[in-house]
Amino acid sequence: MASETFYNLSEDKKERIIDSLKRTFTKKSIFEASVREVVEDLNIARGSFYQYFEDLEDAYFMILDMETVDIHHLFQKILRENKFDIFKSLEIYAKDLSRILFEEENYSIYKNRFLHWTCELEGKWQKYKKEKSKNMDLENFYMDERIHFIKAVVHDLIERNYIEKWTREEFLDKFENYIAWLKGGIKWD
Repeated sequence: MASETFYNLSEDKKERIIDSLKRTFTKKSIFEASVREVVEDLNIARGSFYQYFEDLEDAYFMILDMETVDIHHLFQKILRENKFDIFKSLEIYAKDLSRILFEEENYSIYKNRFLHWTCELEGKWQKYKKEKSKNMDLENFYMDERIHFIKAVVHDLIERNYIEKWTREEFLDKFENYIAWLKGGIKWD
């Protein structure tokens, strides 16, 4: 998480740093970006960056936290609102998710996240999120094997969406097909 030094900066300076990081992570994945280009863009000393953030991943996680919707929390919320009716929840989730992923402003941030996410990043992201909020209910939710299955299916759809450059409508069509297969099974005719 960003340091207290970062949060003590003037609003203008914080905004400049956040804007620079957003530009960086919109254009590049975490693995392509560098502290050097961020500090050059901001015209600040490298040491200043490290006073604000532990490392580049720390800055990246802050931007993800600020600029993206936690799609896992969203699914959990929808599932609860629909009394754990999994199929109704997935149908609502597909529409909400397509709206979120295709927002022009954040499309590239999501794309870079889903195409370049690793198990190591996931572990660090979970640690970052855990430090920010102590939500045991959510942790228990993720322990359910069915949730892991749905998560794997949805993540694969999202990744394919970016690789295959689908439109929002194509994404929704594929998602609806997957829901139908979950409901009725996969049949080879």
